[in-house]
Amino acid sequence: MIIRKLAFVALGSLGLMQAASAKECLLSHATYQEPRSGAVMQFRPLGNEPAALTTQVFSLAVPHTGISLPADITWTNGKNSFPLGTIRHPCTDDDREAGLQDDSGLCRIWDGQVYALTGGGAEQLNSHEATPAPKGLLLPDFGAAFTEWADFANANPDGWAWDAFTLTGCSDE
Repeated sequence: MIIRKLAFVALGSLGLMQAASAKECLLSHATYQEPRSGAVMQFRPLGNEPAALTTQVFSLAVPHTGISLPADITWTNGKNSFPLGTIRHPCTDDDREAGLQDDSGLCRIWDGQVYALTGGGAEQLNSHEATPAPKGLLLPDFGAAFTEWADFANANPDGWAWDAFTLTGCSDE
């Protein structure tokens, strides 16, 4: 129920920004922006990504910092698989002590299930690289995790973020 309510709030914000047509853009080329913080997700084609279950890779540009964070969406194994997104950053000593370092040598800022925002609400993201870009993406609890992350907080002392991103463009690359 909470996800559905968040989806309606996010869908309401879709009209505030001029978005690229989802029918013309594949998710692997899409650009999304979180309207409150200004964070930008830029997807790119897989290329030679090492993980067999990875279906999407993107970077997250952190407002007012010049930092671009590596991120990906992988699918769990099994009959009822679902997409898990992870956004990482270079680890600090405190991160390592807290056990946040993963097998990539980086630390997690956010990880969780990723949902596609469509005209009908939040739906499971499609697992194919050649899927059309949805009008928006919902990353539950992203806003809280991102706002508390030290690099964002230091560069944006009064900044905060939501969990929903709006499709804003499509790259030709």
